[in-house]
Amino acid sequence: MLAPIEIDPKTFLRQHCTLPALPAVVAKIQSLIQHADVDMKKVAELINSDPAILAQVLKIVNSAYYGLPREVANVQFAIAFLGLNEVYRMVLSLSVINTLAIDKKDELNEFWFHSFYSALCTKYLAKKYEPHLSVEELWSAAMLHDIGKLVYLKFFPDHYRALIAYCKEHGSLFSEAERHFSLPSSAFLGTLLCEHWRLPNEIRQACEFHTLEDLSAMKAGSPSMRFQWMICLGNLLTVLSTSELSNTTKEKIADASRTALDSTEAEFLTMMGDIYELRIDVETFMEQLH
Repeated sequence: MLAPIEIDPKTFLRQHCTLPALPAVVAKIQSLIQHADVDMKKVAELINSDPAILAQVLKIVNSAYYGLPREVANVQFAIAFLGLNEVYRMVLSLSVINTLAIDKKDELNEFWFHSFYSALCTKYLAKKYEPHLSVEELWSAAMLHDIGKLVYLKFFPDHYRALIAYCKEHGSLFSEAERHFSLPSSAFLGTLLCEHWRLPNEIRQACEFHTLEDLSAMKAGSPSMRFQWMICLGNLLTVLSTSELSNTTKEKIADASRTALDSTEAEFLTMMGDIYELRIDVETFMEQLH
């Protein structure tokens, strides 16, 4: 029997379950890019001062997500290719995950796999349905939409493993397992982390709205919801293509997604074929990351 989890939003992450501040490099880069005459060399020096972040940034820059015409081996070139804001959001996303300091390697690898797959899937969908949306905002939001699960893994590992076990046994979604055990949602934990570290609003929204229930509640085509809509679909179609789900759960996701995209069954199946192909890029990325 799982013990209940009682969370006070005012004290959680500040008293008993505490987290350090984000690395100073994040705040320093944010401060630099607010000036019109920002020195790209200084930004590059800041990233170079953190070997772990530098290595991850270069791996991601050279990943299939960006599809750059040449390999980038220097962070200044990365900034020149992608722009300061894009590189800053990348550093921010990596710092959030690194600062959580999850020491469970297998679970962290699963998180990276799902997050990067979601980012690729979201980019694919945005190009097809919402090409005006910011690629840089989509990347950081898609990478971090599930950070509430890492909060579970860090502070409530027994509960996390019970939730995962339930999902595997019943072929259900994580949100369904949370309701089954009457536990706080990982979406809620993710929003608390966003507030604690004052993360950008688009990341908070991605944490808060990415479940099947959220997709069903969204009004398709609503300008205020297009960003959330893409993140939600990117997450769900990634889950559909990778998780061991029951036939009922698969049908629910497929039906809700087809309805949201206003696509025929043939169009949806073609799109899913494209999404399955993205998995090869994700597996290559995971090999490079480690």
